[in-house]
Amino acid sequence: MTQAERVARQEILRTVIARLEAYLGELQAEQKKALDGCEHSYADGRSAATGSATKVCAICGLVVKGRDDKLWG
Repeated sequence: MTQAERVARQEILRTVIARLEAYLGELQAEQKKALDGCEHSYADGRSAATGSATKVCAICGLVVKGRDDKLWG
């Protein structure tokens, strides 16, 4: 493989990578939109919160406030 072929291949790969990164960004935005308004529970009604001191939703990944958590002070 010559140096010119390597440079040409590198440019092609950069173009493909840029296209895939843009597509990934679109998918991540779609995922975020789908998870907005998560109720932090599974379809059968069970809570999706997991963890001990800090509860995290297993579906959306957000920190879930428990009933004992203070909202102020």
